[in-house]
Amino acid sequence: MSEKKTRMLVLGGYLGAGKTTLAVNLAKELHHKHGKTVAIITNDQGNVLVDTEYSRGAGLDTREISGGCFCTNFDNLVCNARDLVVTGKPDVIIAEPIGTSTNIMSSVVAPMRSLYPDEFSVVPFIVVVDCVRALDILNGEKERTEDTVDLIPAHQIREAEVIVLTKTDIVDDDTEIRVTDRLRGILPKARIIPTSSADLRNMDDIMDLVLSEEVSSKTPINEKDPGFAFEKAKLGWYSGTFDMTPSDSIDMYSLCTYLLKGVADEYGTDSVVHVKVVIEAPDAAAKMSLVQKEMQVDSIHGSRYVREKGMLILNARVVSPPKRLEETMRGLIDNVRKEYGCTLEVTGEKCFMPKPESPSHFFFE
Repeated sequence: MSEKKTRMLVLGGYLGAGKTTLAVNLAKELHHKHGKTVAIITNDQGNVLVDTEYSRGAGLDTREISGGCFCTNFDNLVCNARDLVVTGKPDVIIAEPIGTSTNIMSSVVAPMRSLYPDEFSVVPFIVVVDCVRALDILNGEKERTEDTVDLIPAHQIREAEVIVLTKTDIVDDDTEIRVTDRLRGILPKARIIPTSSADLRNMDDIMDLVLSEEVSSKTPINEKDPGFAFEKAKLGWYSGTFDMTPSDSIDMYSLCTYLLKGVADEYGTDSVVHVKVVIEAPDAAAKMSLVQKEMQVDSIHGSRYVREKGMLILNARVVSPPKRLEETMRGLIDNVRKEYGCTLEVTGEKCFMPKPESPSHFFFE
């Protein structure tokens, strides 16, 4: 690998697939096992990014591009990447697009490798796929309802050069085999790497790819489907940050679970695309998430109980009109104030439905 070039890894995949957890684990392993420095660029439609706080909390140099996809902010992505190279000189930059992004190969990966070949060595495009949801996403014969959201994640899979199959620790071997067979039927030339945040299985294979000289080479295609815009328009996006002051010690696991369960109870598992909660305080920190019916603890640091003033961040992507989602989230926050005896002061809040986006660069054949 040329020392003059920074390895650029674009890590795609749908909401809740495990992109940020993989990025942070990969960065830690690259540092601990190979002495490499890694920076991360996060991306979201809103202006309150749980993923940014999570990766910064892991000690990683992190930049964020909010208010729209990398595809519409491509020049901003390049500026942030260049600034990281100047200020921190990372060996690897991981760029994580919004989970609902489409045509990332033609609007981000191909422009990066074509326009800046002397600055960045672009790793083959990795798409993260949730093993728990994969069979449902790829089931073309299922009955579609107003809550069905699978056209975008299926499209993202078709763009991949490498598939990283996550959450394999919570499915049986037969399910993993069936998912792998389905993926090979769609992408016979793609590599498929099963992994898990629980045991970091096959993480060495991912690191070997990142540290190699192999570069992205897949020909991008222009895949247009009116269903993409329709699926995006179904989603309400809520982002809120709060200064949290406990009156007594608070069980972070209990509080996070309360919020996640509250969203699930209000909407049902089919409508819950991805909900994330982060608590950060000097004495403790936690991140938990919900994807449909699957709740997981992404991290807990320090004590399980928080006693000092800190911050709570709540992000939700739900099939819901924004107004209803905002009312739901505010109601849950009010209940937390009562149930957990803490002060929650709003420092930032936004609830919306993303507007259609037009890529600033588009390379395809």
